[in-house]
Amino acid sequence: MFKKSLQDNLPTWKREYNNAEPFPHIVIDDLFDDDMLSEALKEFPNSSNFRANDWSRFSSKSENLKAGLNGQGLKELPRVYQALSALNCDEFVSFLSELVGVTGLQADNTFRGGGLHEISSGGHLGVHLDFSNYKGLWRRANCLLYLNKEWKEEYGGHLELYDDKPSLGGSCIKKILPVFNRLVIFGTSKNSWHGHPTPMTCPPELKRRSLASYYYSVECGEDTTIHSTIF
Repeated sequence: MFKKSLQDNLPTWKREYNNAEPFPHIVIDDLFDDDMLSEALKEFPNSSNFRANDWSRFSSKSENLKAGLNGQGLKELPRVYQALSALNCDEFVSFLSELVGVTGLQADNTFRGGGLHEISSGGHLGVHLDFSNYKGLWRRANCLLYLNKEWKEEYGGHLELYDDKPSLGGSCIKKILPVFNRLVIFGTSKNSWHGHPTPMTCPPELKRRSLASYYYSVECGEDTTIHSTIF
C-alpha cells in the first residue's frame, strides 16, 4: 500500500510540514502503490453515467465545471474505494495525527465533501477556507491525492496556497502541480486559504482528478467559528 515508511520518514516530514509557508503543509510524491492508483484511475467513473444524480455539481463564479462523489456510491467502485481507504486506514491516520500535531484525529469514512473530485477543462475553484465543523467535530486536516498522469505545467490546475484572502491583499505563495501519486497534506485553520482560481487550459478530453479525505477532532484548533466554505 505504502512505498515509503510512514514512521521512518515522520521526523523529517514533520519538520518540513511545520516549517512550510504560507501555512503548515507538505507535498509527498510516490507514497502510494502505483498499480493501486492506476487501477483506481481506470475505474474513476464518468459523472454523466455512473450514479449521475449522486454527483455534486458546481457552476458558479466561485467554482465552475467541478463534480464530486462521496457516500455509499463509492463502495460500488472497489479499486477507487481501496485507494480512499488507504487514506483512512488506522496506520495512516495515526501517522497523520502525529504529523499535524492533533491528538485523537478521526477519519470520515463517508467522505463528506471529499471522495472523488473532477474538474473539466476551463474549470476552476476559487480561493477559499474549508467548512470548519461536521457533526460536532472540528475539521483539522485535508489530504488531497492526485491521479493525473502526464499532466503538463501549461494545463494549469495547480493547487495554490495563499497567505491571506486575496480580496484582503493575500498573495499566492506556492503552486503545486496536480500530478499522479502526489499527496498534499495541510492543516485546516483560519489562515489556510487555498484553491485553483485560474481556469484550466488542458485539452477538453482531460479531467483534473483527485481523491480527497478530511479529518476531524473533538477539540477545535485555530478556527473556533462554525462556518461553511468561505470564498
